[in-house]
Amino acid sequence: MAIRSSRFVLVLSAALLLAFCTSASALFFDPVIQAKVWADRIDGLIKENKNAQVEAETQKFISWLKKYDQNYPRLESFIGTAYNQKATAEAKQGKYNEAANTIRESHAWKPNPGNIDKVMKYEQNDAAQREYYAKALEFQNKRIELKRQILNLVQQKEKLVNELLKAKDVTKEQLEKLQASLKELSAKVAAARKEMSDIHAAYVKDTEKFRKDEIVFNARQAAVINAKAQTAAKLVTAIGQVETRVAKGLLTITEKYKWSWSGLEELLGKMKDLQVKIMDLQKQMLGIMDKKPLTDADKKKLLELKEQLDKLLEEQNKLMADLEKAFMDTKTFNKLTPDQQAKYLEMFKTIREADNVIDKTTAKIEAFLKQMVVKYGDLNKDGKIDALDLAQMARLLIGIRPMIWPWNPIPAADLDGDGHLTWADYNLLKEAVSGDRKTFPVDPANKPGDMDGNGVIDHEDVYMVAKYITDPKSFAKIYGKIADVNGDGKVNMEDLSALIKNITTPVVPVAKDGTVASETMVASGTGDATGATTGDTGTGDAADTLDSGY
Repeated sequence: MAIRSSRFVLVLSAALLLAFCTSASALFFDPVIQAKVWADRIDGLIKENKNAQVEAETQKFISWLKKYDQNYPRLESFIGTAYNQKATAEAKQGKYNEAANTIRESHAWKPNPGNIDKVMKYEQNDAAQREYYAKALEFQNKRIELKRQILNLVQQKEKLVNELLKAKDVTKEQLEKLQASLKELSAKVAAARKEMSDIHAAYVKDTEKFRKDEIVFNARQAAVINAKAQTAAKLVTAIGQVETRVAKGLLTITEKYKWSWSGLEELLGKMKDLQVKIMDLQKQMLGIMDKKPLTDADKKKLLELKEQLDKLLEEQNKLMADLEKAFMDTKTFNKLTPDQQAKYLEMFKTIREADNVIDKTTAKIEAFLKQMVVKYGDLNKDGKIDALDLAQMARLLIGIRPMIWPWNPIPAADLDGDGHLTWADYNLLKEAVSGDRKTFPVDPANKPGDMDGNGVIDHEDVYMVAKYITDPKSFAKIYGKIADVNGDGKVNMEDLSALIKNITTPVVPVAKDGTVASETMVASGTGDATGATTGDTGTGDAADTLDSGY
């Protein structure tokens, strides 16, 4: 009996405790506070742009709010906001029809004239989306079709290349046939790519309004478009892989032809023709360099020809590198027949000899042009040689100079060509300023034998040439070129005799009015810098030698 009584008391206590807790919970529960917490959570999802979660949460929130809105009027504002948030989240996912239905549901709960405009906007977006999707689908399908066409064309190119790769050797005819076929296929590829570009441009223009209105695809539409885009991307990758193999195969075929006898003979012929062009150009330049003095037009022409020459020399160097590689490669050279080897050797030898001549002549031209662009004595570059230049040279000479020799801050100041700036240069400039000197020793316009540079061959020059013969070390090195009257590369009594002859048999020019000019002595012969056109001096005669070698 006591046990039963205890159990009854325990059960009664538990029941009373449960009843108290339930009443206390009901006493402290406030749906408005709970709604604010839920609304804040949804706002956080909106800020994170988690539209799918916003859609799900607002649907649950609306259902929960409708349980209490009759007893808690303050919850109505939460319901209207939640409906709008759900519709916006659906629209951002491209679910425009669903968004319109959400607003309709909101309107059924509580009619609002503004809802009509919202539904109309979502329905318009739904129609625009269907149009946009149709255009995108059409574009992607056409893109895939064109990419497949291009892939087929490049695969045809690869097939042609692979067929020729199997050949033991490549003839010129085979190479030309391949090039013609590839050119035709490449033209078709280019046409397809042009069509693709035009279609893409038209698509971008035609769908601009949808992007401007921020129309997006729904999940199903996006999946279809993305699948199409991936297919096109795979085709692009496949095209690139085939084109890479084609390019590699063409390189192999080109190399195979290049080192065949047909290719080497063509290469040798190109080199011969190129060297003839170079030598002809050099002859033109040497002809202008022989003129004394050079006019501004002559100088301009020389610089223009030098620019052309540099381009030809660059091309020649590339061809020569290929010819040397083929000649020195055992596998390549031994593949030729004995007759082909003999012919190669003969032509290659002639080309190398011509190359040496071209190099010498080019060095001569470059030295001449280097002097031509410098106006010696014009230190301040005002176009005149006067006291200002003399004063500037004096300031340089008396200034602090570096310990390392030679020292010459201005190329135009080195008048005796010894690489230094000295008082000897100052004296030469002083003579020019005073009018006693017309040219400097470094001037390419010097007359052979005109040792004092006054423009006249006289007895003073005879004295200086004689002194040079007996004591050449007392002169700057460049005077040796001036003293070499007969141009044989040596200064001896023959030059002295030639100089005396020039004085004893002067050429007296006649003026325009018919009178005999004053005692102006005109020297004969040309200096080394002019470039005599002989094979020994490295000029144009080698062109004839080259032709005879073939």
